[in-house]
This record gives sequence, C-alpha cells and structure tokens, in this order.
Amino acid sequence: MENTRPPDPRSGGRFRFDRMLLFGATLAAMKAPLALLIACTSLLFAAGDPAPATPRVGFAWPLPTCPVSGEPLGAKPVVRVLEDAKDPAVNGREVRFCCEKCVATFEADRAGSLRKADEAIVKMEWPWYPLVTCPVMPDETIVSPGQAPPKGLRETVVGNQLIVLCCAQCERKVRRNPAAWIEKIRAAMPKAHVPLYTLKTCPVSGKALPAEPCDIVLGGRLVRLCCDKCKAEAERDPQATLAKLGPAPAAKPAETSR
Repeated sequence: MENTRPPDPRSGGRFRFDRMLLFGATLAAMKAPLALLIACTSLLFAAGDPAPATPRVGFAWPLPTCPVSGEPLGAKPVVRVLEDAKDPAVNGREVRFCCEKCVATFEADRAGSLRKADEAIVKMEWPWYPLVTCPVMPDETIVSPGQAPPKGLRETVVGNQLIVLCCAQCERKVRRNPAAWIEKIRAAMPKAHVPLYTLKTCPVSGKALPAEPCDIVLGGRLVRLCCDKCKAEAERDPQATLAKLGPAPAAKPAETSR
C-alpha cells in the first residue's frame, strides 16, 4: 500500500530547503530598512552639518551709526559677526548695519569701512582707556592720566575695544591674538572705573546694584548690571545704556601697572 503520510519535517531535505528560503526572506526584510538608514546617513554627511556661528570676540558694536551709510542703526539693526580666517584681528568682530544693502557694500571694502569706524571708536573710548602703560611692554609709559594722547602712539581697535600701544611691533602682537589682550584691558577696568562709577542702580532694570554686580563693557566703558539677564538688553542698545551712566570725567581714569 502506498504511503500517503506527509513527510516528517524532521526527516530532511525539503524542510531544510524551506527553512533556508524563510531565513533568506527574513534577512532581506531586515536589510531593506538598514540600507535605507545607511543611505539617509550618507546623505546627511554629504550635505554636512550647518557651519557653526563664529563666536564673538570682544564686545558689542559701540557706535550708534552704520559703518557704511553713517545713518542711525534704529531699533532693529542688522548684526553680523565677521568671519576672516586670515586676519585674527577681524575674525569674530561684531558689526551692526542699518540694512542688508549696507552689509553687501561693507563686504566689498571691509578694510575701508572698518578704518572709518575705528576712528570713531578711538575717539569714543579714549577718555575711558584704563591703562597708562603699553599692555605688551608694561615698562613703557604711553600717557599720563588726564593728558591727551601724544603723537607716535599706536592706537588699534580689536573686538570693538581700543588698545593703545608703544610701537608697531606691539600692535602686530595684539592683532595676532586679540582675545588675550582684550581680556587684559577688561581686567583693568574695574580698578580704573569703579571709583568714578556713580550710578547705584542697574541701567536696564532700575533695580539697586547688588554687592557683586554683573560687569560688562560697552564703548570701552565699565557698565554694572544687577544680573546676567540684563546683559542682552544692555547690549541691544549700547547708546541707551551708556546714556544713563553720564558723560566722561574731566580726568581720564587710568591704571599704572609696572
């Protein structure tokens, strides 16, 4: 009599073949989403991550006017942090414009536009310059307190901060590493400026200044705030903030460091 029982799956060939087919189908199903994931990842790496924003070096733009048009910046200026891999003295510097059109004009002649702006910044910040010696060569006296700057000094602006130097060699050194020298000027400001600081309240919030206020620098001048939260508002409109501090003193604050 013919044996009509179904084959025992454990007995061999056909079962092993079906199992191989099932394994292949499962593997193919697993590979499909994996291949899609790899493809998407490759596209992301090919496109590249967005370039990180250049961090600001130094302080906020101190002038009330556009460096191109000379017009007032208005309530909503166009703010740019410059990128220049070849010039550390420019890279990371904040500049504000009255409109996008002026940004394009500025980029066509950065050096010329910055030269004119720097002349205005030197005039603005000189009365508040805190050092009487060259920051690079501390044994070199550059000016006596209260006197006008003598001829022959090197006045350079980096990170919107005036730095006065005794010679061209010192100027080159500062412009190669602006952040370090800006910090040296900032560190000298409390000793030079606090004795002349008369405002007892925060120029942003109007609250009484705490025992340890939050100090920032605007226009070469120490500004004392009640808290870190007021910093952004103070920097948003430096002129309005500085106007609450009063005019420069008759005698220039200074620090002698030898």
